[in-house]
Amino acid sequence: MPLLSFRVEVADALLKYAPPTPPVKRGRPSLDSGLNENNSATTTTRAVPSSTPTPSVRFDKFDHWPVYTSKGRCRNPDCIGYTRISCSKCQQRLCLTNSNNCFIDCHNS
Repeated sequence: MPLLSFRVEVADALLKYAPPTPPVKRGRPSLDSGLNENNSATTTTRAVPSSTPTPSVRFDKFDHWPVYTSKGRCRNPDCIGYTRISCSKCQQRLCLTNSNNCFIDCHNS
């Protein structure tokens, strides 16, 4: 058999042989699987909400000082704003402005 015909037959056999491929999933990946394309677990980083201090600490009226901190949501349930002020003792972000004083409301309610 000449070399050229041998090469043609080998190429033809390789082209005809196609291993079965799994069906391609289309669309957005499912959140249930927990695995991404690299088969490693996906992780998301979210801020853990800080817990509300106990009423005995919150209402003791001792060493609650406003301090500047990074910007975040006010932890007063009645407020939906952002603030850069937090309580030094409670470690809770609370609004402290002329129009909205959640700091006083939270410690006196």
